[in-house]
Amino acid sequence: MGETHMSGYMAYSESSCTSAQKCPAVVIIHDWTGMDDYEMERARMLGNWGYVALAADIYGTGTPLESMADWGAAASAHRGNSTLYHEKIQAALDHVKTYDFVDSTKVAVVGYCFGGTGIVNLALLGADVAGVVGYHSGISPDSRVLYDPTTSPPVKAKVLLHSGVMDDDATEMEMLAQELESANATYEIIRYGKDVYHSFTEWNANSPGSSMYDQRADVRSWESTKHFLNEVLMTPSAPVRGPESASLTAMLKNYTAADGTLSEGYVAYDASMCNASSPCPVVVVVQDWTGMDSYEKERARMVASLGYVAIAADIYGFYTPKADMNDWRTAATAHRANLTMYMERIQAAIDEAKTYDFVDASKVAAMGYCFGGTGVLNMVLLGLDVAGVVGYHSGISPDSVAEYDGSSMEPITAKVLMHWGVDDNAATGVDVASLEQLLEGAGATYEFARYGSDVPHGYTVFDSPSYDERGDVRSWQSTASFLQEIFHGLPDASRNNDCPSPTVMGDNSTAATSMSPTSTGMGENSTSASPTTAETSGASALLPGLLTAMVSVMLISTA
Repeated sequence: MGETHMSGYMAYSESSCTSAQKCPAVVIIHDWTGMDDYEMERARMLGNWGYVALAADIYGTGTPLESMADWGAAASAHRGNSTLYHEKIQAALDHVKTYDFVDSTKVAVVGYCFGGTGIVNLALLGADVAGVVGYHSGISPDSRVLYDPTTSPPVKAKVLLHSGVMDDDATEMEMLAQELESANATYEIIRYGKDVYHSFTEWNANSPGSSMYDQRADVRSWESTKHFLNEVLMTPSAPVRGPESASLTAMLKNYTAADGTLSEGYVAYDASMCNASSPCPVVVVVQDWTGMDSYEKERARMVASLGYVAIAADIYGFYTPKADMNDWRTAATAHRANLTMYMERIQAAIDEAKTYDFVDASKVAAMGYCFGGTGVLNMVLLGLDVAGVVGYHSGISPDSVAEYDGSSMEPITAKVLMHWGVDDNAATGVDVASLEQLLEGAGATYEFARYGSDVPHGYTVFDSPSYDERGDVRSWQSTASFLQEIFHGLPDASRNNDCPSPTVMGDNSTAATSMSPTSTGMGENSTSASPTTAETSGASALLPGLLTAMVSVMLISTA
């Protein structure tokens, strides 16, 4: 047996997290450079959300970390020995549960780069945690555990992976998705583009074409993580619905397309917020293949409740038959085969909305479902002037997507957000990968989210056999923050870089493959590496927001 000394960094609110009022815990697994200022700052950020955050030291004190060669050696030693790596993460989990202010039944794990590989392994090996979040995780088959449905344990943790399109290979990501499908895992994979590389959340990353900080991907992924941790550790959000309400003005509005087709749209807005003196951004809701009906009207009211004007567009036209599946197929096929007509019908709804004095005509977005999801994607590929589009279970097979010729068309300026179930036969992994490359070439800013397992086409349609509550909730949360961004600007990236001197906590006991419980004290573990200057403060360190920070010195025994 060998002994490894480890110094984790903990941040939490001493007033909120007590033995009488325990808090959930989040363990952070560091990137390949080791546990340093970056992970400590992320711990403080999580502490500000109400969690006990422990940035774990996987390599151990005394491990050389002075150069890239050192980082490579330390990371390779763990990637090449998944058992050792897993034992060390498990030790951190066992350790954080020993604190009397931690709710040991509510623990999640977040990992970056090397640590992202670790959290994937943790989930695939069946660890008993509520959820795992990976950022720019190394997911190539030779870097991680492979899941075998005949021999591997059940995946208990919910999984959230954030990936730059220019980082993780699309084929390898799809391989992991299919493994998670076979494990019946609850998971989500979010891909960010354009030109989003490895280390996109690391504020100082600046190696062009390799490891680069990306503010938008950082902001979007952190917001997504906030909702995810609330789901797995606090209180899951209920689905948002849009019942008819006296607080909203809603009406049917006739308008005419360029070819003379009469359409009957549905407009919803809050007149107390959106009026001639205070016009609001507008969102055009593009129907699924059944036509504009009660579903799109409800979604329009949901958009209106976010503070926007919504118009549910009638793409087929008032007199088009829409009684059954044959009618739907006929109408949808006619528009898919004639993109000029389809785009004119969407543009007609936009033009109608811009005539209202309570609409800010400079701020227009579109969102679409199924047939409409294909439509809003083609809008940006064909150059319609909108700030952004959102698609849900959009059909993106090659024969559905408009051609984009970068040599003769301007780069795409509209931001793109797409949501699919992994089990959606209208958007296979190959189709998604192809669309990623199309949008990369078009210079678009985009984000693709896929939900599993067994999340099918039509997963947002309330009360249908395809409805998936979690996918609906997560995609609507994402949409709400996306609309806020495109209409009001991208928020600054969250930071907490105030770093007071933390208390040192330590213990001198050992345990096989587990971190030892610690007791409050100053440098009690005489066999550990010497604490740094920042670690030798004699008093509890209070962070902004009344957080407490401490270095927790631990000793584990490994084979």
